Amino acid sequence: MRRLAQKYTASALRLVIALLALWGIVWSAQLFVAGNAYYSVKNTLEIWQNDPNKASLQKAEEALVKIDNALSYFPDNALYHQIKGQIFEWLAFVDRNAQSGYFTNANVSYRNSIHLRPNWSGSWIGLATVKWKKQQLDEQFYEYLNMAIKVGPQDAITHVFIIEYGFAMLSARDVQFVKIRQNLKQHLPLGLINPLSRKQVISAIEKYNAKPTACTWLNTYEDKGPHKVLGC
Repeated sequence: MRRLAQKYTASALRLVIALLALWGIVWSAQLFVAGNAYYSVKNTLEIWQNDPNKASLQKAEEALVKIDNALSYFPDNALYHQIKGQIFEWLAFVDRNAQSGYFTNANVSYRNSIHLRPNWSGSWIGLATVKWKKQQLDEQFYEYLNMAIKVGPQDAITHVFIIEYGFAMLSARDVQFVKIRQNLKQHLPLGLINPLSRKQVISAIEKYNAKPTACTWLNTYEDKGPHKVLGC
């Protein structure tokens, strides 16, 4: 009986090890597929960011299929939900007739991301971006923006959004500029120093012809690094 029990125990152990090994193979395969889908979409979004004319309805729908595939394997991945929100924003960009629905879906995706990872500034910025695109610069918009600043004060995406939005309001002589002015002055040097945001920050400054204003502000800082980066 003892030998039979030992034999049974050994067989059960081998079965458990085999199942764990199989599970590891399956999990690795899923991770590989999901990872490839994510990086493919991420690269596509970066291309569109640099040249929006390269975005199309077909390509955006293909990107959505890829990220949905990644989410089918890892539904609790906050980054995948955040990327999905960005895709819906691009769908709204290329298909103006269905903007409202795409913005709603983007909002849902960003909220799903925040539910999984509340301290992710990118998703809070996503919510603020959708509000801006819908021209809803209300109290909720600033709540989203303030949350992004709170959880990611040093994040590149926070710098870029504040500088883009701030100089857009300044250029339009919009009354909203008063509400963003202080944050804009604070994040301007930070955005120029950060290598992950520098290019986009300079591009936003050039887009709104804001270099004279930016240089005037930067001249008041002891650290001349941002001043030199912008070429003041």
